[in-house]
Amino acid sequence: MRSITQRSSKVVAGVVVVGVVSSLAVGPAAAQDGSLLGFTAAHSAAQRRVEKDFLAAIDPAQALAVNTALSARPQLVGTEGNRVSGEYATRRLREWGLPARHARYSVYTSVPKDIKVEITAPTRRVLSVKEKPYPGQEHLDEAVVGYNAYSPAGDVTGQVVYANYGLPEDYQRLAEFGVDVRDKIVLARYGGSFRGVKSKVAQEHGAKGLIIYSDPKDDGFVRGPVYPDGPWRPADAIQRGSVQYIFQYPGDPLTPGEPSVPGTDRIDPDDADNLPRIPTTPISYGEAQHLLRALGGPAVPTTWQGGLDFPYRVGPGPTEAHLDLDIDYRQVPVDNVITEIKGRTHPDEKVVIGAHRDAWVYGSTDNTSGWTSALQIAYGLSRLLKTGWRPERTIVIAGWDGEEYGLLGSTEWVEQLAPELRRGAVAYLNMDGTAGRSFGAAAVPALDDLITAVTRSVPDPAGGTVHDNWAAQGATTPGRLGSGSDYTAFLDRLGVASADIGFHSPNGNYHSTIDDPQFTHRFLDPGARYQSTAAKTTGLLGLRLAQADVIPFNYSDYARETLTYLEAAGKRGVDVRAATKAAQEWLRATERLESTRDRLLRERDLGGDRLSRLNRSLLAQERALTRTEGLPNRPWYRHQIYTPGTYTGYAVKVLPGVNEPLDQNDPATATRWLRTLTKSLDTAARSAES
Repeated sequence: MRSITQRSSKVVAGVVVVGVVSSLAVGPAAAQDGSLLGFTAAHSAAQRRVEKDFLAAIDPAQALAVNTALSARPQLVGTEGNRVSGEYATRRLREWGLPARHARYSVYTSVPKDIKVEITAPTRRVLSVKEKPYPGQEHLDEAVVGYNAYSPAGDVTGQVVYANYGLPEDYQRLAEFGVDVRDKIVLARYGGSFRGVKSKVAQEHGAKGLIIYSDPKDDGFVRGPVYPDGPWRPADAIQRGSVQYIFQYPGDPLTPGEPSVPGTDRIDPDDADNLPRIPTTPISYGEAQHLLRALGGPAVPTTWQGGLDFPYRVGPGPTEAHLDLDIDYRQVPVDNVITEIKGRTHPDEKVVIGAHRDAWVYGSTDNTSGWTSALQIAYGLSRLLKTGWRPERTIVIAGWDGEEYGLLGSTEWVEQLAPELRRGAVAYLNMDGTAGRSFGAAAVPALDDLITAVTRSVPDPAGGTVHDNWAAQGATTPGRLGSGSDYTAFLDRLGVASADIGFHSPNGNYHSTIDDPQFTHRFLDPGARYQSTAAKTTGLLGLRLAQADVIPFNYSDYARETLTYLEAAGKRGVDVRAATKAAQEWLRATERLESTRDRLLRERDLGGDRLSRLNRSLLAQERALTRTEGLPNRPWYRHQIYTPGTYTGYAVKVLPGVNEPLDQNDPATATRWLRTLTKSLDTAARSAES
């Protein structure tokens, strides 16, 4: 759905997240005797041999062929192209000797019948909602027109107001100009937040409709040559996307918290608080220029000026627009493709690796690249199985369907299997975009050391290691997870330690028809070398989690980071002393837990029930950070440390039950939620001691 740098956040509530852990006492990625994190010395040697064979099995030529085949046809959820690509993946898995099945759900979605956008004043002009074809684009007639999923249908006309990125602070600036958007149609550019936030904020300010466009300053000709001469967005390319309020809850809007299967009660769409209420639709910058050029009113601030070659103004008018969105709402099949390799020793403990397999159009980059990498992991594991090897814990590889609409397939699967996953899910590893030259990662702090260690073990196609690639960008610590991809239900609903791994290169193909195999393999990942490198990186992460004697988590880092968040919250005027005391005790308990782990591994004292007790304590840590009552006004979200922000959508909000009420000048709710947070931290400390 979005690149890792857009889905994770580096600065939240005044705390610099990337770099926090590096300034603390980070545990070693491997012991002084050379053993891997979580392994005895003897088992480390055996693990390295397995990893060597796995890395050798990953083949870029095969990855290139798989990506090209999967993205040869538009594959939007519920379409024939989506069905065909699902069958292709299933067939390949079975050819490799792996079991493959579909997990199907019937989900409430929207499908456009007719999208009309036109200027009615000062001069009438119909704006295009389609893109031109390029050579090699087969089945382009199956591509959905530019539209925003889950926008309500509607027929509205009104004066246009330009609102920059459509963020809350942009509306504050409009008010300073004396501009009121009530009963107006807002024009906002993509960027700065999740598009659903733009719809929510426009609705809150009384707008009757919203048009979103991609400005050339952000991903068009201002950045460089446009397609087909370069990787940047051409004038007619439209960014599709969902405006479902995933910050309220993701998945089927009519079954929040429950799987969308026969027998589940469905709420009325009018009662679904993750559905937007005003007509919202996207256009290209080639069409948006006609709306912008005729606007009057005050000149925009410098930071609001986009890349088109005329001064922007805010309006309102004299530009007037008419939106006529004829949209059908119906149940659509969502088909996840699942393969599972049973663990030999701990079959009920599961490491889940996933990538979404649906796309807005061809989706060669987003996210056939990630799904290709996941399938490459499956192939590598199939080669290991042929040698007689089996994982100690169960490994699940999933191709999620319906992610682009609102994380549909992964959310429904998690909600259906919630009791089983709460008991035994070790970790979830996500890949959403692996075609690019720059490595990126976001994760819970418990996985930082493991990710760092693995990146040092995987060669980068440009030379050196993936860790060298990461360091060249000025960051070697993962960001923190907000939302925008399929880790959301695992982490934020169940408390399963999660990571998001990928490679990216700046470009302008996002959610448009030009995200096809020709674009991906010409500009982003020639030869699919980085898609294969992502498979190696995430595959090794999965193997270490599945094989380790002791699950390779470091929760003392997590506790230290939580203390920094509490310190920042305390500076906002609330009493954090009780929560800080609980976090300090959690830190001491996790340090003792990790000391015990290191001693047992060093002495190879893994007999009796010591090992199982230790692993149960480690698995209990992330679960303890969730509360069944959920967050204020967002009960679906249960994680007390990290969730997407209500007004950021993608970006993380730390201590959300505390910081979001403070953002709304509600210290009473923040104080009440500090007590809830304190209980979570107490539970985590007790589970570490057990």
